[in-house]
Parts: sequence; C-alpha cells; structure tokens
Amino acid sequence: MLNTDLFVTLSQAEVENTNLFPFPFGMHITFAVISLLFFVYRFFTDKKPFQIILAIAIPFSLTLWASESRTWFYIVGAIELVLILAAFVSTFFFKNKPETTQTASAENNTAEASADSDDASEE
Repeated sequence: MLNTDLFVTLSQAEVENTNLFPFPFGMHITFAVISLLFFVYRFFTDKKPFQIILAIAIPFSLTLWASESRTWFYIVGAIELVLILAAFVSTFFFKNKPETTQTASAENNTAEASADSDDASEE
C-alpha cells in the first residue's frame, strides 16, 4: 500500500532536518528553479500578476536553508502566506477581458470597411 523505501531514502544523512525539509537541498533548488522558469514564461505569455508573484514566492522558500532559526522560519512562512494570498486575490482583480467585445468591434470595423468599399465601387 505505502512504499516505506521512500521514507528511508529521504531520512538519510543528505537531509539535514527531516521535520523541516522532507527533500534534500538539491531537489528543493531544482523544484524552485523549474517553478521560477515556468511562472516567468507564463507571465510573459499571459501577463497575469499572480504568475510573477508565484515566480517570486516559490524560490523565496529557499531562504529557509540560510538559517536554522525558528523565528526566520515563521517570518518566511508569514511572507509566503502574504504572497500566496496576494496571488489568489490578484486572480480575481485581473481577469481577462471578454473576447466578445474585441470580436464585436473587429466585426463592426470589417462591416464598415466593406460598406465603404461598396460605396466607392458604385461611384
């Protein structure tokens, strides 16, 4: 049912504090870099603020490795909470504009242009 070999692998000497870090530093930095690249790419393609907020928030969790202080642990946790809430709230305030208004204005411009060309051909 549950593979206990995973827990044995993760609890080996490479993991400094298994209660705080369930993954080794190399795996943590790999996930952070992948997420940074993914969210930066998505921000440049979609231009949604939550993507750049998450691109900052996820790698920021690497700062936990800088200190073993519990105070720093809670400070980083509070900052992460604020950033995730900001990303969540920004998804509602910065929604895409409906495509129907853009499509309707493009159709009106096309209709006006064809009417103008019909008028010009009649003269």
